[in-house]
Amino acid sequence: MKTLLEGLCEVNHQQGGTIHQFLGHNDQRQDVDRFQKAYDDFAKMGIEFPSRKSFEKLARWEHITINWR
Repeated sequence: MKTLLEGLCEVNHQQGGTIHQFLGHNDQRQDVDRFQKAYDDFAKMGIEFPSRKSFEKLARWEHITINWR
């Protein structure tokens, strides 16, 4: 099972990074925590996020944005 950071890095075609790089600009920490929990729950069920679009959909659901730069 990939971690959230590993998944974000993979679909962004980069090796390594920090979760803050992708999610640090979101003001509400609880939204980011819910995003992490939702990702973990889906990953445990075997659901993968193979693209930026799939991560964006989950992020919108949790009211956050992902910084892909």
